[in-house]
Amino acid sequence: MAIVLPFRGIRYNTDRAGDMVQLIAPPYDVVDDEKRDSLVSRNHYNIFSLELSKPDFSETYKVDKYTCAKEKFESWLSEKILEQKDKPAIYPYDISFSTPVGSSCRKGFVALIRIEDWESRIVRPHERTFDKVTEDRFRLLQATEAQFSQVFILYRHSPDAARILAESERKELYTVKDEAGNTHRLWKITDVGRLKSLHECLLETVLYIADGHHRYTTAIKYRNEMQKVYGKDPSMPYNYLMVYLVDAEDPDLVILPVHRVVTLPETLDLKHIAAMASQVFEVETISHIQNLAPEQLCTNLIQCLDERPQRRGIGVVFGKGKTAQIWWQKTTDQDKLLLHLHPALSELDVILLEEAIIKGVFKINPQSLEEGKTIKFTIDAPGAVEALDENDVLFILRPTSVNQVLDVADTGLIMPHKSTYFFPKILTGLVINSVDKNRSVWSLAKKKLQTLPAARVS
Repeated sequence: MAIVLPFRGIRYNTDRAGDMVQLIAPPYDVVDDEKRDSLVSRNHYNIFSLELSKPDFSETYKVDKYTCAKEKFESWLSEKILEQKDKPAIYPYDISFSTPVGSSCRKGFVALIRIEDWESRIVRPHERTFDKVTEDRFRLLQATEAQFSQVFILYRHSPDAARILAESERKELYTVKDEAGNTHRLWKITDVGRLKSLHECLLETVLYIADGHHRYTTAIKYRNEMQKVYGKDPSMPYNYLMVYLVDAEDPDLVILPVHRVVTLPETLDLKHIAAMASQVFEVETISHIQNLAPEQLCTNLIQCLDERPQRRGIGVVFGKGKTAQIWWQKTTDQDKLLLHLHPALSELDVILLEEAIIKGVFKINPQSLEEGKTIKFTIDAPGAVEALDENDVLFILRPTSVNQVLDVADTGLIMPHKSTYFFPKILTGLVINSVDKNRSVWSLAKKKLQTLPAARVS
């Protein structure tokens, strides 16, 4: 049973904090230190002062970054830089953006979900997590008792939920443009009847993590630690997580391909590689690449792939633009290559790359590749071509589809690291959720929502 609830969001008081455009930020995991510092320098109330806090060395004793985040959060609440003044609400959140084929608008909403163990299969992942990242997010959550950003969640289409969201009266809160020119709009819906109906029609749904696996894993760990001390009272806020929910059939739900740059341990021997590749692939060479700019080269490769959607192929660029090819999988070898894998995995281009190319052609164990050193991930193929060194190979992939994400999650399997890039990214800082053990999940009178899980009244 999936529990979806409204909550009393904490939001910026822009009269005190400043322009909203200077307070929000991209997700923490897509920025580097330089970008983080740039955003905070424009306005020290930027959400990264909390989400990506830094230690304080100004006093005679060292204050770690998690304590700094806690102190700032508490101070901003007391100074009304941040305020929790909404009634319990869900927050519709739409993002308008441009694609090569025109304008799009992805529609979703921010709410709480009850944290479920992986074994329950109510919430399903498609990627693995790394302990180092989870530990950092856990210590921040433990210190601040707040969730500053949302986990991106998909759910299979619900006509009733779509109708409720479309028909509910809503109040607009923010319209913000990000640095890429995408327009983010946040509203709130507080009507008790509508909230109850939305909760009820999503009870039987399955939830799929699109983005934010580390934050969900962190939430499980935090909930478990809190339950050891305070018990398993379902009304306590540490049992819930702030998420951004999107219908999986939203026509403007976009996944971009994540390309790979692999640095080979030895100098490229193109003849040897071609001979190895031709055993498994039909190799098509893109001619005259020396005269093509990186953007045009990548456009040509992607266009070739798009023109034959029924065939599985991967774009390959060697060194500093020495050679560009498409490796088309031979249909006679398809079953033999990936026979040992579940069909939901064998259909993924990232699996074809790992199994048939990295392991098969280049004789490299994919798990031995070190991110940032021997393998790099990017959505910017032209930029990757521009930066290629002599021993680098760029692999240009088609995007993973939404249905592939759902199918892999349904089987209980895991995709390779960075198999998806949901676009556009959701902003951090539009709304915050407190999981302070002394606060209630929400403050609606129980008698108005008898079918909802027990929730303490503020």
